[in-house]
Amino acid sequence: MPIKHNTRGFQGRARVSLTPLDGVGRKFQLGNTTSITEAIEVERTARQNFQESGGGELDVNEAITSVTAELVVDDIKPETVAIGMRSDVQQLVSTPQTGEKHNAWPGERISFKYIPDPEVLPTVSIDASGSHDTEKAFEQGDLIVEASHVYLCTVGGTTGSSAPSFPTDGSTVADGTATWKDIGAAALVKDTDYAVTKHGVQFLPGADGKFVGDHPLPITCGYTANPQYVLQHFVNAGREFMVEIDGENAADNGLPNSVRYFRAKPSPTSGFNRVSSEFASMTLTLTLLEDGTRIGAGVSKYMEERMI
Repeated sequence: MPIKHNTRGFQGRARVSLTPLDGVGRKFQLGNTTSITEAIEVERTARQNFQESGGGELDVNEAITSVTAELVVDDIKPETVAIGMRSDVQQLVSTPQTGEKHNAWPGERISFKYIPDPEVLPTVSIDASGSHDTEKAFEQGDLIVEASHVYLCTVGGTTGSSAPSFPTDGSTVADGTATWKDIGAAALVKDTDYAVTKHGVQFLPGADGKFVGDHPLPITCGYTANPQYVLQHFVNAGREFMVEIDGENAADNGLPNSVRYFRAKPSPTSGFNRVSSEFASMTLTLTLLEDGTRIGAGVSKYMEERMI
């Protein structure tokens, strides 16, 4: 039996799908869309009645100048963010990362380039390759390697005419007008020197002796990147999509209705509450453009709706 409407009250629900018109990428669902509002702007011209004191209008012409649709989405997916931020999206598979260099400071966090796989422990080492030389000027914070130990210059100066006996117990040694401190092996120790975080590592008080003044400690890190999306924001002029709104009327037993925007170009999002006590949402504004491939009398080049 054909379905029939029981009321003309309307409370819409919908699944929204977008198909890129440039042929790059597949059709995808936008996700939980909490609001869709369409707006029509017109340019109005009128012929006034100057024959009577009461005035009025003899003719009016209203030309549609733009049609837009505002979609509020609270499924914050890579595809959704890419639309609002005009991004290019790269999907990264699980990939080992080696030799990633950072500067560390006492107690501070280091964020790796990619989100690390929490099941694979990172490796963190002091990035030191310098060597000692006699009668050479060194600055505070310089690092050298001697017999697999790393030494930190705590007092800048010029080294002596002969090399000192370098300690291996964490103490210091004078070298001409410079002073060196043994800070141990290059490889740093988890839960002693650093703790693992969701984004990288954080240096612990146990590593404070490896720093001097406000000088950074150069480190090199190895880890495995978790599978993830990498979005480069604001790098394109905005893509165009065919939008399918497969809706239903919750006020009328879920009767179906459908809307198609044949050629829609999103504007950059007006804002995104990235940190908030509420669920985040993103507002996407679409401008409906003419689809020149749709021809025929009475055939809309912009939008079509089907309803019971």
